[in-house]
Amino acid sequence: MTTHIQRPATVTARIDDTDTDATTVQSPAVEVSATLLIGDFESECGNCHMPTLIRGVHRHTEIPGLKPKPGCGARFVNTASNSWRVTPDHLRAERPDLPVRGQDTDS
Repeated sequence: MTTHIQRPATVTARIDDTDTDATTVQSPAVEVSATLLIGDFESECGNCHMPTLIRGVHRHTEIPGLKPKPGCGARFVNTASNSWRVTPDHLRAERPDLPVRGQDTDS
């Protein structure tokens, strides 16, 4: 006598890539955040490390240039710099709406 154990359908269900009736399971949207890195002469997105504008942007939606390209879409949550010449005061002056990473904290 053979005993069959029945498992829940969610465990044994399989979606075949060739099946035209396969349903797509959508995961919740994930927001990517990044540091706006302000340098001596240029700025970049801390997520993808591609150039970005300093002022007037809250997300990295565009890589500036002669032929602008789409950015990674990360939301800027703070500012920082890899240059010792760019001080926290300079970062605050450039983007007063964003905190300086490691400097401006509420706690």
